Amino acid sequence: MMNPIITVGIIVVISIVGLYFLYGWFRPRRKSNIKDLYSEGLDMLITGYRKGAYQNFKTIIRKDTNNVKAYIKLGQVTREGGNPEQALKIHKSLTLRKKISAYEQLELLKNLALDYYELNDLPSAIDQSLKIVNNEKKNEWALSHLIKFYRENNDWKKAGEYLVKYQKVTETSDSHKIGLYKIQEGRCSINDGDFSKARNLFEEALKIDDKLHIVYYFLGNSYSAESEEVYRQASEIDEKSTQTATEKELYQDLIGKTKVLLSKCVPHWARLAELNPEQAWLVIPKLKDALFALERFHEIEDVLRQVLRKDPNNINALASLADFYDHRGDVMEATELIQSACEKDENSILAKLIRFKFKVKREDKRNLSAELEKIIQSISSDQNLLRMFYKTSNDLKWLEETGKDMEMFSI
Repeated sequence: MMNPIITVGIIVVISIVGLYFLYGWFRPRRKSNIKDLYSEGLDMLITGYRKGAYQNFKTIIRKDTNNVKAYIKLGQVTREGGNPEQALKIHKSLTLRKKISAYEQLELLKNLALDYYELNDLPSAIDQSLKIVNNEKKNEWALSHLIKFYRENNDWKKAGEYLVKYQKVTETSDSHKIGLYKIQEGRCSINDGDFSKARNLFEEALKIDDKLHIVYYFLGNSYSAESEEVYRQASEIDEKSTQTATEKELYQDLIGKTKVLLSKCVPHWARLAELNPEQAWLVIPKLKDALFALERFHEIEDVLRQVLRKDPNNINALASLADFYDHRGDVMEATELIQSACEKDENSILAKLIRFKFKVKREDKRNLSAELEKIIQSISSDQNLLRMFYKTSNDLKWLEETGKDMEMFSI
């Protein structure tokens, strides 16, 4: 008969071994179950099955309230499902947790930034992204989103700074795009009435990329905008019923300054026409108005002739030159030029209208002629020119549209 002590010992050993195998059997299965639920949730999130993903992450949280990753993904699903307010609540609740890994902290900050962005709280979205950069200076996600957020916040200075950092981190080089950001920064300065600063920024853009010829368009515009502002100040004085001697003197000074500023538009717009004759019609109406106002009529012909030397088939330059000759009284030369323009491009509305205006004038129908003059000016307006300019200038298209559509592919 076996010794009772030995028997008890054998029973204890068998029990311990049995418990070890039972623990080893059930423990991994529990982990594997949560792991599987998480993987399935990620798959469903990627493929667009948000409800299923939501249920998976909720199940994980019920089983393991310390699963931070599941909480983060639950908030993401909630945001992408159209409820950023609730997503923000979920994610903000995690900021109070002390036991959170570096990876989880990074993912949490990303999601907080996106929550705020969806709530149109750009300053807070920027703040969360900056926290990532403070910890990881080369984090591409944070750098690219800071560019996006600053752009949408109309802070082109900061957007440009982070574009430079992004290009260094990704080892890419695009000075042309950096120059475009600098132009946008300058345009903001024009809107703020700081014309001198705007011009400095435009000059910087040209130093960054000397092929960025669109800069000359905006340099001219900056002087034009400042001239209009000074003229507005002069008009306020002129509208007064009575004026002091000082005010009269100030008025004359302002009118003189208006002309000086307007004269500074001319070389920049002419430079654009010289460098890009196929795009000259963007500035031709502006040049004509400025030179007429300055009573420098002969220079209009010089500018248009310069364009035609480089681009003989430039219909807008031909039509504008014909119109100039007509105003000057050279009827025969004007008629020949406009006929040539219409033959070169049968679809040119501008050329057709100018030719029709000539016919009306010859028949002495002054009212119709004046009306057609307005139509021609309307066709030559900035908005119509910009639509056409898009066809030949990707830079201008980008500059005009970045304030409306900030998709990341256009960084």
